[in-house]
Amino acid sequence: MTQAGRANSATDRFELKQQLVLRMLSGDITLGQMGKTLRTEGLRMSQTEVCKITGLSRQVVSDIENDNGNPRLDNLRSYFKLLGLELAVLPRQRTELDSLLKPPAEA
Repeated sequence: MTQAGRANSATDRFELKQQLVLRMLSGDITLGQMGKTLRTEGLRMSQTEVCKITGLSRQVVSDIENDNGNPRLDNLRSYFKLLGLELAVLPRQRTELDSLLKPPAEA
């Protein structure tokens, strides 16, 4: 990453995405915070640019990024697809999620 904290290369964007996904899965940040950071720091895009590409309204994008409202599943898919992410179903129990995130033990 550069000094300004912005991702310049595809490698930087990948590393940023990895870090943010792990932080989101650990409960440090919300899904919306992760999306906004990927949009602004990873892709360096404005909400308006996202809207032009995805066909979503600014209000929908803002609601997603601020964890407001109840966005439709197809809107979430469009937004996160642009960021290189896919929606997934995960266990709600922290212990179950933690066990999924642990690397497999070597035999």
